[in-house]
Amino acid sequence: MAPRWLIGLLLVGVSCAAEATSDEPDDDAWLDGKGDAASAVNVAATHLDVDLGSRTAVATIELEKYGNVALEVGGLTVTDVTDDRGHRRYRIIGGTLRVTWVRGPLVVSYGFTEHAQADGLLPGGSTVIWPYFCGNLFPCHSQPADGSRFSLNLDGVPAGQSAIYPAEIKADAPPYMLAWAVGTYTRASLGTTAAGTEVAVYWLPRGETAARAGTRHLRAVFDWYERTLGPYAFGREVAAVSVVWGEGLYGGMEHHPYWHVAKDAMSDEVTHAHEAAHGWFGDGVRLRCWEDFVLSEGTVSYLSARALGAVAGPTMEATIWADYQVELDDAIATGGAPAWPTGCNQIDIIRDDLFTNLPYMQGAFFYKDVAAVVGADQLDQVIGRFYRAHKNQPASMQAMIDAIKADTGFDATPIATARLRKRFGPR
Repeated sequence: MAPRWLIGLLLVGVSCAAEATSDEPDDDAWLDGKGDAASAVNVAATHLDVDLGSRTAVATIELEKYGNVALEVGGLTVTDVTDDRGHRRYRIIGGTLRVTWVRGPLVVSYGFTEHAQADGLLPGGSTVIWPYFCGNLFPCHSQPADGSRFSLNLDGVPAGQSAIYPAEIKADAPPYMLAWAVGTYTRASLGTTAAGTEVAVYWLPRGETAARAGTRHLRAVFDWYERTLGPYAFGREVAAVSVVWGEGLYGGMEHHPYWHVAKDAMSDEVTHAHEAAHGWFGDGVRLRCWEDFVLSEGTVSYLSARALGAVAGPTMEATIWADYQVELDDAIATGGAPAWPTGCNQIDIIRDDLFTNLPYMQGAFFYKDVAAVVGADQLDQVIGRFYRAHKNQPASMQAMIDAIKADTGFDATPIATARLRKRFGPR
């Protein structure tokens, strides 16, 4: 996602309960919140049937195994919970739905509402749930390491409008990747890559000129990613989709295979290349911890410059790096958390100021510094091997540094320490 917009605060749910019809006793201690939610069963797949007209939905959640379940539902109104045993007792404590001894798929019926702070369904018709707002749209685990498959069906789309969304995501993906966009769209194909992936763009009324300008090299960029990094994980059709986020919200979001770009950013080629690259890092390779945010954003910022340089020429790449330097200088002056904080899921990515331009720009320049030593083409090969080794799995920034050393013999730790571990500015 591009970093130039703000995200609202996570909503907190209320406690509630429903009666059980099962003969098997529930674990009241778990229902009362006394059990550790971290021990709950992970999600394997989520199937959503959504009615936009009534703002209601049914989530059918396949679990990795049977057991106690804890799912984030902070922005939802849960009306019924069932599994193979029938209607189930449940409680919602601190925005977490708790159900014990779940057998078979867990089916949750619920209502949802519109949100104005980039934390759910937006007034403009699209959704944003990055980084941990999926519980405003469907029951979920928001930690990106817990990958899941998805299917989605939307009913109640207003007459004369189109809904752009993936009917199915067959590979494990982070929960924030799933999204939809509803509007009056026009679609244009940009061509097909050598690997057979069709690349397209969707624009809103009066948006064609900007969309055409911003995506003029997108097919070639996507082809470069496939050839350089490895096979794309999320289908044979991809597209950039124009969305209306609201005043002051600029950039894009990695909702593969149909990533979203704010209407005001549709003419920006770097934004399109950046969001496309998330199909490999951020989505294709998930984050082990939020502290590894730079593995997503720094890597794709670097890859965006490399890809556009490869397909549009060195002048374009030089311009991008000059712009990156300005953004980096501004980010250092503003400050924030280090681009790569220590620890694992001990930081709140929003409240602790990790969501700044530092991971994006310091991360990009980290790779540029490494490329100056080992060679850009050699580094491309390292990044590609890393992607193929960790595809559809979580990984850490340390693993990337280890891979650089293993593949090239160069220890990038001093560069990482200088670029990524340092705190800047007044925050």
